[in-house]
Amino acid sequence: QAHTSTTRHKLGNLIMRLSQAAMMAAIAASAASAFQTQFTPRHNAKVSTSTTALNAFQLKEGETPNMFDGPTPLVKERDACGVGFIANTQSGEEFGTHKVLQQGLHALDCMEHRGACGGDGISGDGAGIMTQIPWKLFADYRSENCPQPGVGMVFLPREEARRNEVKAIVEKVCEANELEFLGWREAPVDPSVLGPQAGEVVPSMWQMFVKAPARLEDDEETRDGFERTLYLVRRRIAVELKAADLLKKEDGSEEVYFASFSSQTIVYKGMVQ
Repeated sequence: QAHTSTTRHKLGNLIMRLSQAAMMAAIAASAASAFQTQFTPRHNAKVSTSTTALNAFQLKEGETPNMFDGPTPLVKERDACGVGFIANTQSGEEFGTHKVLQQGLHALDCMEHRGACGGDGISGDGAGIMTQIPWKLFADYRSENCPQPGVGMVFLPREEARRNEVKAIVEKVCEANELEFLGWREAPVDPSVLGPQAGEVVPSMWQMFVKAPARLEDDEETRDGFERTLYLVRRRIAVELKAADLLKKEDGSEEVYFASFSSQTIVYKGMVQ
């Protein structure tokens, strides 16, 4: 009998909690409905100023609410870019291999409808792939005392003289911030797949390598400190290039751009065909 009484008491408390939850849900739904009716009219309907409406506050004749319903790009526009993720969480032969990258590129192709197309019918929007750094490709820039250098993916001017000026400033800023500069590598590209409009403005694509400051141990515990240094140096490089009038072209478009600068990930960017 005591057990039955305790069970009934618990059941009663549960019913009371469910009733309270249902009541709060009904109140929330009613408030949300009133807010939507008053402040976020659909299509081009005029905002109601009727005193019979469930207004949060009274509006005078001719007044409209000044409630902020969110940033326009988020609540009005529908042209956001697409994004996809491909990962292999299993260790073994296929872990970290080119297959993951091929699948990522295939996923990127499936999002062609998310981008714009140029007037030539071939040049498309910019797109990119971010991966873990493929260290086997960069064996020439690694050593026992620097197994995981910082890798920068950089767009540089096509004009060789101007490009060399930019490189000199980049190296100078790195050295001034305790980053030993290890070298440049011109990224292999296939410009034959570009449309006419993209081909006219395609930059020279390079990769750069730096060693972590001597004050930082090359291990996972201090990896964040190295990443922070790379970010700050990247920002400083932009400041120095701007001061030297090497950051942008005469028309104002950027001529130097860092797609990434990290010791963990790398970003390959280009134009979708």
